[in-house]
Amino acid sequence: MSHRQGVIDVGEMQVKNANQAIRHQFDLRLVTDGSNTVISHLDEPYRELIREEVYEPSSPMHLGFEAQKLLAKNRDQDFDLLVYLEDDLLILDHYFFHKIISFTQSLGSEHLLLPHRMEMNYVPFMVDRLFIDGPIPENEQRWLIPDPSPPLTIDSPAGRLFFESPKNPHSGCFVLTPEQMDRWCNHDCWQDGDCSFISPLESAATLGLTKVFKLYKPALICASWLELQHWGTAFRSLIGGVIKPPVSELPEASC
Repeated sequence: MSHRQGVIDVGEMQVKNANQAIRHQFDLRLVTDGSNTVISHLDEPYRELIREEVYEPSSPMHLGFEAQKLLAKNRDQDFDLLVYLEDDLLILDHYFFHKIISFTQSLGSEHLLLPHRMEMNYVPFMVDRLFIDGPIPENEQRWLIPDPSPPLTIDSPAGRLFFESPKNPHSGCFVLTPEQMDRWCNHDCWQDGDCSFISPLESAATLGLTKVFKLYKPALICASWLELQHWGTAFRSLIGGVIKPPVSELPEASC
């Protein structure tokens, strides 16, 4: 889909090719149970971009485990990356995949970089950009990641970047190379049905990763370096209710 990009050549008044160095070509699959899906409500041009993959999960909440099987089945089909993405997430960063694959190439396939999910407010609000997967209680962190990876500092043209073992490993998304997919498929935990992290939905997206890889996320002081937008206001609308608002104006920090 996104390989169709161009620039207006004003001198010749014609659209010509652009963005060749950083664009991607996707093979989009939508994993459903065949009935609980909104794919038929999409406009025809969008439906043509997506291939529906129908599975029979034990419940709709277990669809993520079926998506794992689909990724595994395609790990030898010459894809550069295999991507798991919950259906309410938006990727806004054109370098999103470049950043993840560069991290993996630099540190090795046993390391996996995960993004932060956030919600945005489009009118002034007490928190305009809300990262929704903040620290969970420390005992839960140690249960999920008993041996956290050490912090990393990486110098980049944009400044110094900081990475750490996630204090909450959930992202609703992961991006694996075929080699990493092989690593997971050959691990004892592959398709073990473990749903002990929150629910089957979160467990499918997160729990297996904690057993196989050395996980990292950008430190919260530079969280936006790798982020996804969680569509809607499900978490932001909780501020002032079950979530306390900030007690004062949030301090600024450079990264």
